Amino acid sequence: MLRSSVSLFSTLPFALAFSWTAAASGQTPPPAPPDDDGELEVPASPAAPSAPTTTVPAPATTESPAASPQPIAPLVTAHAASAADAPAPAEQALAGEPPRDVRPPVEVAGVRISGYAQAQYQHSDLSEDQLQQGGAPLNQDQFSVRRFRVRLDRTWDFASASLELDANTVRGPRVGIRRAEASLFYRGQHAEDAAPLVMLTAGIIDIPFGFELLESARSRWFMDRSIGNGALFPTEMDVGAKLSGAVSFVRYAVAVMNGEPVDNGLPRDPNAAKDVIGRFGAQGNLTPQLELGGGTSFAVGKGFHAGRDATKSSVVWSDANEDGAYAPTESMGVPGTAATASESFDRWAIGVDLGVALQTRLGRSKLYGEAFVASNYDRGFSPSDPVTTRLDARQAGGYLAFTQELTRYAIVGFRASYYDPNSDIIEVRGGQTLPKTQSVKTLSPLAGVVLPGRARLLFQYDFIRDYLARDSVGVPADADNNQWTLRLQVEL
Repeated sequence: MLRSSVSLFSTLPFALAFSWTAAASGQTPPPAPPDDDGELEVPASPAAPSAPTTTVPAPATTESPAASPQPIAPLVTAHAASAADAPAPAEQALAGEPPRDVRPPVEVAGVRISGYAQAQYQHSDLSEDQLQQGGAPLNQDQFSVRRFRVRLDRTWDFASASLELDANTVRGPRVGIRRAEASLFYRGQHAEDAAPLVMLTAGIIDIPFGFELLESARSRWFMDRSIGNGALFPTEMDVGAKLSGAVSFVRYAVAVMNGEPVDNGLPRDPNAAKDVIGRFGAQGNLTPQLELGGGTSFAVGKGFHAGRDATKSSVVWSDANEDGAYAPTESMGVPGTAATASESFDRWAIGVDLGVALQTRLGRSKLYGEAFVASNYDRGFSPSDPVTTRLDARQAGGYLAFTQELTRYAIVGFRASYYDPNSDIIEVRGGQTLPKTQSVKTLSPLAGVVLPGRARLLFQYDFIRDYLARDSVGVPADADNNQWTLRLQVEL
């Protein structure tokens, strides 16, 4: 069933592509950003696990970095094998116009150096001036360094290498590796500023699924990826190998990866099975001002359920009468338990993405979105574990976004996203078994000003609608967890 579904979805972009004009099929798209990155980095040293929260969490998306030159996502121009040549933004103007708000890299002894810094202030309605159990603060109103990235690129005739370092204060001061990759490629008849015909990349690389995973945090207008995308892929990168390239207007990428979020705290991949993740798409210009792109993605692999250590027998005292004194009737023996073995479970995801961009005198207008269905693939919002629940969890989600440039110096946008981490969950309430929804809907207006090639100042408000709270009689209700973010980004 999964194979037939993947095959059905995979034909969509090709049917779309062959309906385009002959001019679209013959053109070579402009280069895309080498700096496809996100939020989370591979920590330089293991981070201490955070204490569990006792309040309703704000469904803010977890991001992570992307990496190597990548096949096209909708309206994301192709990564050239010589990605270091120019870090063009994902939202690049049509008709080959140079990128507007990203500085070109500096070259030293053949190595290209680029980077950017993002500092922000975030407010959440969930914030409290209290400490949760374990001592972690509940305050979420704070200044932070979201990203400070420095990237090194070196390109030869048939090979390239990239290293990117990240510093941030999201979970306290941290410095680590965001990207580390090596590539071999063959251009064929493609120009140097176009995607190669075929490229093999290995290391810490980006995940070829959908559009948001391929869009650089450096050029992304919205603060974070949508909540559903962040749930399936808590980080935008993984360790593995990827085969990608471009044939005319067709883009392809297939990767074999560890399949575990890089920032999951495990010292290495806990199971031998690897995830196979890929995207097949197409992109081209219908006219010099109108660009259309789309693709389908798939991910198939195995998740991991950790076993449990053996425990010794023990005696527990429970102060039943709360007098603070021990009584023989208040002690209880707890027998030891045997260790349980770890298990793996099947998981999969299928996605579709589509986008269109129009260049006018006012600026660039862009409408794009994607949708997905998955089984047991949530690893960031409500992690799936069918071994414990004995039931598979079905996920569904997506988003629709629109951005409008107001000349070169301003931007407005709006994104609506939806995510359901488990479509089959039920609960017992008032003696009745009732269906329960964990779906989260987010509406995110955006506005900002841009200093082309130097800086941008953006403001985004997130109206979050969910069922993560309870009213006075225990019925699921909307949590008071709206949030807003003001971010300053400066190019190095």
